[in-house]
Amino acid sequence: MPVSERSAYLSRVFIGVTTVLVLLCTLTFATRMYQRVRPVWKVGWDDYFILVGYCLSIIDWAFMLLQQVPQAGMIPIEQSIHATRYGWIGIGIWGLSMTCLKVSVALTLLRIQSKSLPWAIFLYSIIGLQVAYGVLNLIFNLGIACRPLAKAWDFRIIDGYCVPTEVMRAASNTGSGVNIVTDVLLSLAPAVFLRKLNRPLRERMFICFLMGLGLIASAWSIIKTVQVQKFYDPALPLDDLFPIGISISTYTILEQLTGILAACVPALKGILQSCLGSMGVSLNDSRSRPGRSGYIMSGRAGTSKVGTGTGTMPSGITATTTTTVAYPFRSEYDDEEEKGFEMHGMRRGMSTPPRSNPKAGTFFRERDSEFKGPVVTTVQAA
Repeated sequence: MPVSERSAYLSRVFIGVTTVLVLLCTLTFATRMYQRVRPVWKVGWDDYFILVGYCLSIIDWAFMLLQQVPQAGMIPIEQSIHATRYGWIGIGIWGLSMTCLKVSVALTLLRIQSKSLPWAIFLYSIIGLQVAYGVLNLIFNLGIACRPLAKAWDFRIIDGYCVPTEVMRAASNTGSGVNIVTDVLLSLAPAVFLRKLNRPLRERMFICFLMGLGLIASAWSIIKTVQVQKFYDPALPLDDLFPIGISISTYTILEQLTGILAACVPALKGILQSCLGSMGVSLNDSRSRPGRSGYIMSGRAGTSKVGTGTGTMPSGITATTTTTVAYPFRSEYDDEEEKGFEMHGMRRGMSTPPRSNPKAGTFFRERDSEFKGPVVTTVQAA
């Protein structure tokens, strides 16, 4: 079977681009998991799902990598059949991988904002839709599309049957539609509570950008859908079949790897913020002001009185001055970390509370400094 220069070029693009992204995803994934297990174990269901999704994505990438032929020329028929087999099996792996990634993101959002019933219904609906598609896609791909299964990739098998091309196209379009819709919903969902979060505007925009990486995955899904339509077009020239197949593989892997980044990068906000700070860029320098709801949104927000004094103003009026420090919203992550330190202290037999323990106290002092709000001075005439 001939491999054109265009096909070889697209194979080299696949190898170069996806390899770099795999390394980047591995770094962000490993950093996220490290933060979830150290200094105390905080692993939740969202972390387990992202672990499975990451492993499935790497397996799918390996299958797609075996398909690539980076040099133009002739390849044996057996090699072509093996490449088609890897691609067919990869379809089912892709569906399960995307399901695990979406479920992980949804569970993370549910953990952050778990007290709203409509919010929980919305996220569980997305989870149910994605799980249903992942299971049905696997059943269709391995048990319905072709009987025997090997007929899907081995054109030498005459006996058996495969569903019509129109059915294959419809199944592909359904999967793309489900993934595009869930990508968009999960990417825009954080805006519901981030707009109410009393953090500097620049920081909120930064978080939205990180969590909005899912929209890039949607873009890859849309491009892949267009390529799939061309692939199943009966009028497609035979010379274009292999290049379009490579393009579909490329956008499939880009979709998965971007999904991993979208799920893991927000957990690295602290590290990214420190890196930006070392370059003189601050996310906390903003003119944003708290809304009418004030600083107290949820968690242990509130104010702490620093000092009260009485003196005489230049006009001769005696006044009382009270200085307070406002502490804004503290997320569920902070509650969970503090609880984890308290449990860690109990397991280690600490005789003093974690905040008075030197090691734990240092951790909380550093973290609480990020939440320190403005100093408010109130003058009341006596």
